[in-house]
Order: sequence, then C-alpha cells, then structure tokens
Amino acid sequence: MYKAALLSVFLFFTTLSHAQEPFKNRDGLVITPEKGEMSIGFDAVPFLKFMGSLFNDDNSAPLADFTARHPLTFTSVYVYKENTAIRSKVRLGLGVEKTDTLVPRIGSTNPNETVSNETKVATSNITLGAGLQKWRGKGRVRGFYGGELLIKISTEKTTYSYGNAMSSENQATRTKSVKPGNNFGFNLRGFVGVEYFFAAKASLSAEFGWGPLLNTKSRGEVETESWNGSSAEATVTESGKSSSFQFDNDNAGGSLNLNFYF
Repeated sequence: MYKAALLSVFLFFTTLSHAQEPFKNRDGLVITPEKGEMSIGFDAVPFLKFMGSLFNDDNSAPLADFTARHPLTFTSVYVYKENTAIRSKVRLGLGVEKTDTLVPRIGSTNPNETVSNETKVATSNITLGAGLQKWRGKGRVRGFYGGELLIKISTEKTTYSYGNAMSSENQATRTKSVKPGNNFGFNLRGFVGVEYFFAAKASLSAEFGWGPLLNTKSRGEVETESWNGSSAEATVTESGKSSSFQFDNDNAGGSLNLNFYF
C-alpha cells in the first residue's frame, strides 16, 4: 500500500508537468502566459472593496486601503519555459511621520510664547521572496503549484524632542525614544492555487500555502531622561525578546491577486 501511494504521487506530479496548449480567444489572441513573458501583480482585495464602496449608502469617501492583512506587496513571475516560471515578491516600505505640538515656554514672562515638541515615528516593512511556479489546466482557468522562500523584516522607532530643556525649573522625567524591537520572519512554503484569465494576459488568482514559519523579535529599548540635581541624565531600559514557530497553512486573510502579463 505504501508503494502504491508513492506511485500515485509520482504519477500525479508527472501528469502536472505535461505541457499545456496556450489558450486563444475568438480573435486568435493568446491570453495565457507564454515563454519569455513576465507579470506584475498585487493584492486586489483593497480595490474590490473600493469598487464595492462606490455602490453602498455610506457617505464616507471610498478608499483602497492596504493593511497588515492585505499589504501592498508586488509579485512577479518570469515564464522561462512552457508552464513553468520563476516567481518573486517584493515589498520595500519605508516611512517617517513627524508631529509638532506647541507648548508654553518654561520660564518665559510672556504667556503666549511657545516652543515645539516633536514626535517622529520611523518604520520599515520589507518582504523579499523567490520561488518556482508551474501551471496545469486548459482554457481560462489554470491551476498552479510550487514553492517559495520568503524573508520579512520590520522595524519601528519613535523619538521625542522637546523645546524646553531640562533644568531645575523643568525636572519632570520624560521619554526620549521607544524602540519595540526588530521583527524578522522566515517562511518556506509550498503553495497551490487557481488563476482565472478574464482578459488577454490579465488574471485573478488565489492560493493557499503550507510550511514552516519562524518569527523572531529582538530586544526593545526605552530611553528616558530625568534631572539628577545638576544636569539631565539618560536611562535606557530593555524589554525582552521573543520568537515563535509554526507549521501551518496560510492566506487566512483571503488574498486575491491581480496579475498582468507582458
């Protein structure tokens, strides 16, 4: 029985590897991927929500929001031979947000004189991935399968600067910076999905993956300053690090990719 199961698996993947004829529309135009072509794709769910919001009774402005569940990660495949492609994923998210708050100047005789306190939040979200993808099927609907490796890195740091310097008149302890700790993710996944070509070289695809996922978070730091009687003194407090390991299926967020081939 064990040998029969192995033979069944071998025959299944051998069948999947057979070449498939390109599908043409009524005008004779090939609408499915061909050797030498590449694609660009991204998660279509935020745009579908945007289109749906145009027809509801809500008066709020429609938005195509990309969230942590549906991040703006670009995907691409390069068809290097018939029904086989190298695929990649890239997300390079870098951001800085600054906020100024006006507060009274300590020690000033003018009650309307103010200084600025600034809060700056710097973030990064990086995803890099590469893998192999194969198609199977005929017509507008094609199944696909393969494997890929994903690496994810995210950082965040909030810094505070104050218009009033610390002194004998301003002795309140205050926060200088907060760094929760850097996140690192490593995901080796096999995947299987379906791709529907609704127009020439344009498709919608959905997939599920399965494999190990490792996430680690480095130690965080909180820097504060206080008045020691003669000058400002800085103190750094560390927070603990953490890690997690899973071996599970993914795409619980319901990702639906929009792809364009050229």
